[in-house]
Amino acid sequence: MHGKKNVNHHSDTPESPYLVSNRSALKSFLISLVVILSLVVTSSSFAALGFEPWEDEVFVAIGREYGPEAEKRFRRIMEIILANHDKPVLEKLKLANDTLNNIPWIADPDLWKREDYWATPFETLATFGGDCEDIAFAKYGMLLMMGVPDNSMGFAYVENQGKERHMVLIFRENESSPVYVLDNQIPEVLTGPERPDLTAIYIFQNDGRLYIIGDDGKKRYVKQEFTGRRFEKWITGKERARENRKKYEKYNGNRPLFPDN
Repeated sequence: MHGKKNVNHHSDTPESPYLVSNRSALKSFLISLVVILSLVVTSSSFAALGFEPWEDEVFVAIGREYGPEAEKRFRRIMEIILANHDKPVLEKLKLANDTLNNIPWIADPDLWKREDYWATPFETLATFGGDCEDIAFAKYGMLLMMGVPDNSMGFAYVENQGKERHMVLIFRENESSPVYVLDNQIPEVLTGPERPDLTAIYIFQNDGRLYIIGDDGKKRYVKQEFTGRRFEKWITGKERARENRKKYEKYNGNRPLFPDN
């Protein structure tokens, strides 16, 4: 009918061993090809982020030094990063905020036995505690690993309605985009205008840019802008972060643990 041959699909004629063997080989080849292609795609995707998934021995080594709960925390963070690195950036912001706002707030003198210690993201996650700066830095590190550009993030030093000095992470995709605020004191990621409770004082970025902010409660604006500024606590924190990375690279096939910044 319609020119098609009538093929008997239920023939009792046995198949040639040659055909069976080749069909099996073809199936194995196709399965291998799918696996290889998926690995290539995954590796390319992670390579674009500047890092690859950690070797299991890294987590084991963290557990030996900081205990099994720390190992679980690092494993969970890595699972979140790998599962969500292709999500829209706003989803990444909310995810980092939700995840790391669970870190208990602990004052520096209680946790580090010193005043105003700026902990690295690794230290904050390993000890499971920190103040507002530490939690903001941890969010920054997590978002870097999720592929959020360094130059789109910064740290805002603000004053809240209780007249307490406070630090939050901010994100701005480009000059025409809104500024988003990631704050350990509230669960939502809101835009700058949605946070009139915060009075901005200054903003700094990883590359040394510093912005002195004017804030009259109705409008925020840049009063002064500086480049190449050195924040000693930020610089020493970055040095410690490099030491953290270097210490565990030997467990990671000598590959970097984090994107270099």
